[in-house]
Parts: sequence; C-alpha cells; structure tokens
Amino acid sequence: MAGSTDDELDIHYYEIPPTYDEFLKNHLIPNKPCIIGPSFTRSWKANKEWIVTNDNSKENLQHQSKYKPNYTHLRQQYGTAQGQVARCNKRHFTDQERTEMPFADFCAKWQEDDGQPSLDYLKDLHLQKAFPDDRFYTVPDLFEDDWLNEYWLQQKGDDDYRFAYFGGHTTFTPLHADVYRSYSWSSNICGIKKWTLFPPGQESLYQDKFNNAVYDIRDVDSTQFTKFDQARKIEVYQKDGETVFVPSNWFHQVENIGATISINHNWINASNLMFTYASLRKDWNDCKHAIEDLQDTMSPMEFLQECQKLLMVHSGWDWRIFLNMMAHVVANRAKQPDVPVNQPDLAWQMDRIDEVLKQWKEDEHRLIEYFESNDLMTVYTQLRSDMNSIRQ
Repeated sequence: MAGSTDDELDIHYYEIPPTYDEFLKNHLIPNKPCIIGPSFTRSWKANKEWIVTNDNSKENLQHQSKYKPNYTHLRQQYGTAQGQVARCNKRHFTDQERTEMPFADFCAKWQEDDGQPSLDYLKDLHLQKAFPDDRFYTVPDLFEDDWLNEYWLQQKGDDDYRFAYFGGHTTFTPLHADVYRSYSWSSNICGIKKWTLFPPGQESLYQDKFNNAVYDIRDVDSTQFTKFDQARKIEVYQKDGETVFVPSNWFHQVENIGATISINHNWINASNLMFTYASLRKDWNDCKHAIEDLQDTMSPMEFLQECQKLLMVHSGWDWRIFLNMMAHVVANRAKQPDVPVNQPDLAWQMDRIDEVLKQWKEDEHRLIEYFESNDLMTVYTQLRSDMNSIRQ
C-alpha cells in the first residue's frame, strides 16, 4: 500500500478489523497510521443508500471507484443542509476560498460534473448534527473513546467534530495537520482518495525561511522550500469502503479521484492528549508573541487574560475549554455509566492526564493563579478528586 521504500513508513492494511487492544498497542499509542478494509463499515446505511454502481468505470484504470453518489437520494434527503464549498483553484491564505451553499445547490453542480474534473469540494459538513435522527453511520468501536466529541456534544452542545465530505474529481485538501493535533479517521463511502502523509518531526522541511508552509505538494517552489524534497512521505490510495486512521501531527494532503464521499471524525483521548496540549501551547505562544508589545502596559494577569481572548479567536478554544474537557471526561469515567467499552486502562489514562497537567504547570507558572482568577479552581480540584477516586 505504501509508496515509500522505507519499511518504517509502510501502512498496515487490515482486511479484518483489528481488536481494540491491537489497535491501541500498534496504532494509537505509537501514533502510526493504518487502513481498514470495507467490512469495518459495511453495515452503515450510507454504504447502502448514498451510492449506486459506477457504470462509467473503466477496468483498465488503476484507480477507479466501483461506486458513485446517488445524487437524487442525497439531494432529496439532505438538500436543506448548509455547508461550505471550497473552490479548489482559489487559495485563501493556507486554505481554499469557501462559499456558503445549500447542499441541494452543490449537489446539482456535483451531478453535472458526475466524476469529471471539478473545482467544488463541500467540506466539514456537520450532517449528523443537522439530521440527528438519521443514523446513516455509527462510530466504529475502535474510535469510540472520543473525548473531543464527548465533551462538545454533552457539555457545549453547539458544535461537534463529525463531518461529511462531498468532492468532485480532482478536488483536494492542501497540506495540513488536523485541528488540535487530534487523531482523525476517514471512511470512504465512494470514490478514491490519494493520501500523501508525512510523519511528525520533519515540519521544518516543508517550511520556508519565514515559516510559511507548503500549500500544494504537487506545486512546490524549490527555491522557496529548499528542503522539501528531503521529507519522508507515504502515498496510499484509499478505495470505496476503506477507512484510514491518521495519527496526531501527521501532515497530509488528500486528492479525490472520481466523485467522492467520506465520513470523518477528529478525536482526542489519553493516548494523544500530550500532542493536543503541545498544539494548544504553540498557539498560546503565537498569541503571546503577537501582542507582546502590550505586555508592559498591563499586569501579568491582565496580559494573560488578553492572550486567552486572542487564543479563543485564533484557535477556537482556550485554557478554560481544555481544562473543562478533561474534567468532563474524567467525571464521566468516575461515574461509569455509558462510558466507552473500548478504552485503555483507567489508571493509565489518569497517568497521561497527570503528565499533561505537570507539563502545563511547568510551562506556565501562573496557571493556578489563572484558575483562581477565572472561577476554574473548583473544576481543577474536582478533576483531581475524580482522578484519585478512579485510582482507588
């Protein structure tokens, strides 16, 4: 499956899904990707109702989808949904220019192209949130230990990290690492996706001297990005029905071959919590640097508060949300009802949280003072109490 000759970069392919213990040991903890075959999601309603046989398929093509979208059904079922359609030939900073559009309007254009080269890519559609009674998929058991969506759905209720993607042939997502350096999983309903993945630790190779990152790996200016050709990478083609697990901090670019549909989640748990904290810390440092010229005009706590406001705008969350997410999940584990069946040993999870809290306090000596100033000490104290309760 891998396009690299480096054995360390080979992606394991599972015809039969691994057990949770195998997945935890071989992929979550070591932060290594994998692909799982169609049997993993075969029972999904989406795999039965959203697609039809692709009569235009050509057997002589190496990468050809067996199925294509059932445009009529999708438009009738979800036409009222509102989503952001990326125009893949128009760059907007590090992303693509996006336009808000009803799904019915996108679907009409998508059907008109019908597997021919296209520029429109409907991304990040919160379809499950928009149609909560339509059980078009279920979260696979390997991925159910999901702190991000557990917190957002149960506590905040105003957002989630569950997405559907609908893309035309030749549409793509530029080089990026996932939000909060979360894990992600992506299950193809139809179409082929070409993934190019870059293992962590070589980010400097796809940055220029101003720390700007490569946008499209197919069009890299070697005079600007002088070390990009040294980057180690994997190329894989994800077929209909297959699921890709993308670990934390793996930069990747995705290109669609044929009309494609996928269901994706971003998620966090104890196994990658330190990656998430490091991402939050980097964003915090960037915000702090951006307004450091104001630091002498206010008290240390006032400056910290201003940085938190900027962090919320910049990253979509801040220290309060990060602490509340951990506290919410640990409280659920302490109570034990309706918690994920597939998750690591609870004491091991508490150790991972301890490591993050220790690192957080080492990095920010005013952290406890910040908690005290923002009515968060009760949350922090309860988190510690619940962690101790779980260990006993």
